[in-house]
Formats: sequence, structure tokens, C-alpha cells
Amino acid sequence: REHSGPKSWWGGSSDTQAYTDLNHLYPSEMKANSAKSNYPLGTVDMTQSVKFNNTVSKVGYAVTGQGGGANYVFEPADEYKGDFARTYFYMVTRYQDVTWKYTYMFQNNTYPTLNAWSQELLLKWHRQDPVSQKEVDRNEQVYLVQNNRNPFIDFPSLAEYIWGDII
Repeated sequence: REHSGPKSWWGGSSDTQAYTDLNHLYPSEMKANSAKSNYPLGTVDMTQSVKFNNTVSKVGYAVTGQGGGANYVFEPADEYKGDFARTYFYMVTRYQDVTWKYTYMFQNNTYPTLNAWSQELLLKWHRQDPVSQKEVDRNEQVYLVQNNRNPFIDFPSLAEYIWGDII
């Protein structure tokens, strides 16, 4: 299992609910997870050397304007980009009171937490990859275990309402 948003971003503590929140825990191949490290989401610049690419995950240098100062970014395959976007929307909404140790994508003490380039990227991915039945089914199973849901899966237009005016 892997945290979609690296646990090191909030200090890595297993004492916070974010650590065990099923809404952002996903299965991951060990090599892909290691390559992803704690890099932010982003679009990999394919004109430069790519650090990792297994066709489901890429890690490499970010296109201009992304990455928030990180050396590399992690880019999921197109069919998962919306999933990751909605997961991040959930995390920054549910855990907006977290003091982020790494602020590649986030701002502390400022809702809606995402910085400008992150808002633009995640909303783009959310639009390009609409909610799938797999996400709906997973959201239902998470609800059965931990009694809460990702509202950005149940109500995709919520993302537009919160972040839609930025692009």
C-alpha cells in the first residue's frame, strides 16, 4: 500500500488520521513506489531524461511551472490522473489543519490549501479523467470501513465550485 500524498509531507507521523485514511491509500508496485519517493504530482518533461517509467507511473523533471521546487515529479498514467486529483482534493479539504512539512503543492494555513500551479494541474486532470465506476465502487467500500466518503467522487462538480475559477 502507498499513500497517494507522501506521509513525509505531514511529518510521517502514524499518529495522525491522515496516515491510515483509506481514501488515499492505494496498492503500488514496490519499484514504482520507490521511484515516486516523496515527489509532488506533475507532468514529466519527456524531452529530458526520465528517471522512471513503467507505463503506469513516470518520474522525471517537471514541465516548466510545475514541481514547486522539487527535483522531480511523479506523473500517473492518464486513466489515474483524475483519481489522484480527487484524492488530493479530498486530502487538502479533510486535513486542511495539517501543517505541511513539504509544501511543493500546498500552502499552510490557507484554504483551499493547494498552491496555484497545483490547483491548475489537478483541476485539469480532474476534467480530463472523469469519475469512473471503479472509483465509485472503491468510495463505497471505504465508506463501509471508515464511515466517510470522498465527496469529490460523489459530487465531481464540487471541485469546479471550489477551484474552477482559477483556469
